[in-house]
Amino acid sequence: MKVTRSSAFTLIELLVVISIIGILAALALPAITGALVKGQQTQTLSNMKQLHLATQQMALDATTTGDTNLGWPGDVGDKSFTTWATNLLGGSYLSPTDLAKLLSAPGVIVPAGQSNAAPTKSAVIVYSVTENSDGGTVFLTTANFTNSASGGTAPSANAKPYGQKGFVVFRKAGDGAILQQRQTGSAYTNIIGTFTNVVTGQPSAGT
Repeated sequence: MKVTRSSAFTLIELLVVISIIGILAALALPAITGALVKGQQTQTLSNMKQLHLATQQMALDATTTGDTNLGWPGDVGDKSFTTWATNLLGGSYLSPTDLAKLLSAPGVIVPAGQSNAAPTKSAVIVYSVTENSDGGTVFLTTANFTNSASGGTAPSANAKPYGQKGFVVFRKAGDGAILQQRQTGSAYTNIIGTFTNVVTGQPSAGT
């Protein structure tokens, strides 16, 4: 008599396979999450580059035309976020929609209608650099970076955007970097440059 064997998996075999898949997924999740955050930070770095280019063009126009209403954030009016953003929009360097997108990041969304209204929540902090500031002076940082003369303190876990996963900085010279929370304090200042005051109307820690 011929015995026919079933080719189906047994319950034990299925449980073993499911367990292996679960373990592999658990091991891969941190890497996937880390890659996602790194990609978002890279996008924020690109956004800062666009903000820098627009501000630099505005400052060049100020030098060429002698228009004292234009320039770097530290050279114009009350050195406020609103003045800087309004000048970018008024000179058609950026549209309200584009400015809002550039000031946003995961967890921090700036409405287009409020892009020049000193939002209480902004993914980007603007520093009052001037025409005479050294190229190494910090121009922009993500709002989870807490500024101080010594270069900042470690961000809290709930600071937006990115919490303790790192922060993005951009210098007047036109270069930027994605740094980790261990790169704060005097070591951070040595890496990226010096700081000026934050323009008024900005969040202090992005929480």
